[in-house]
Amino acid sequence: MPGLEDELGDIVRKARSGLGIEIQDLSQRAGITERELKSLEVYTFHPTEQQTRALAAALRLRADQLWDIAQESWSAPDVPWSIGGELTIDCLTNEYPEHCYIITNGTGACLIIDPGDEADRVVQAATADGRRPVALLITHRHQDHTGAVVPVQKATNAPVYIHQDDIEGVQGVPQSSVRTFGSNGDLDVAGFRIGTLHTPGHTPGSATYILTVGDATAAFCGDTLFAGSAGNARSGYDTILSSMRDTLATLPPGTVFYPGHGPATTLANEVERNPFL
Repeated sequence: MPGLEDELGDIVRKARSGLGIEIQDLSQRAGITERELKSLEVYTFHPTEQQTRALAAALRLRADQLWDIAQESWSAPDVPWSIGGELTIDCLTNEYPEHCYIITNGTGACLIIDPGDEADRVVQAATADGRRPVALLITHRHQDHTGAVVPVQKATNAPVYIHQDDIEGVQGVPQSSVRTFGSNGDLDVAGFRIGTLHTPGHTPGSATYILTVGDATAAFCGDTLFAGSAGNARSGYDTILSSMRDTLATLPPGTVFYPGHGPATTLANEVERNPFL
């Protein structure tokens, strides 16, 4: 299992930047020196519990959860690598590191989510043992998630799905192979029923793909939510918090999240332990 994507310094920096709070201002609010705050954001200062709780109050984060992160006592739960016993999930992690997921059903048809790099490796995995790629699903437009989309699409001839607000992420893919969507709904692709949720904030068109089998729900959320943290709010801090709190947190309680970086997690674990929720 990979380590958490974000440490305490990342969380503090993301919240401070998102709220538009300067180091000097946060120092005054939280009673921590500017030097200590700068060191904290690069992982070289370890605050006390009192300091951590003061930071949580100033940054509108949950204090108990932030203190768990500060103590490095937070870890992600073990999760299944199948959905309802019918769909298998393979995770290919590249050097960046970024996760590309391959979801396969009983007939060998498979979905490729976020081929960010190592196109040959992705194609080999997605076509091994009689697998047949039927779609590429892109959670958002950033290069670390789309860097291999053109060669993978060319090799598989599978259509590429992406939210219309992030269409620039699939430049180079033949227009006839691009499928866009603009709102929450469902995609029916070669026997797969895939829910689409618009979860902006990291990018304008960030999307989460939902696969459900029986009582099992899997959410491939890109860089909107990480285990114990949130993605960078490059397209709006309030927006990404809303995507997490008002959309992802309302999924079925047993939902398993498979993010673009860091370990997989569960909705129950995030509701209990994520400082941003």
